[in-house]
Amino acid sequence: MCEFGLIVATFTSPENIGMDVKSLLWVFPLLASVAVIYKATKVRVIFLRRFFTETLVLFCTLCIVMTLIAALLHAGVWIITG
Repeated sequence: MCEFGLIVATFTSPENIGMDVKSLLWVFPLLASVAVIYKATKVRVIFLRRFFTETLVLFCTLCIVMTLIAALLHAGVWIITG
């Protein structure tokens, strides 16, 4: 019962993630796992070579889109705040 309370307590206090470059690099493993899981659920039969290439293309696409969104948001904040 005590272990359950500790597990639940970890969800009540959010993890502090900094806004430096080192902290933002944790986005890439998250994007890689999203790409692998998404492709694994969408493909009926997994052929390894095709699966890896499609996953790599999706991962690169997600990285490019997230980088563009971050740049646009940064530019928007820079314009608004002067």
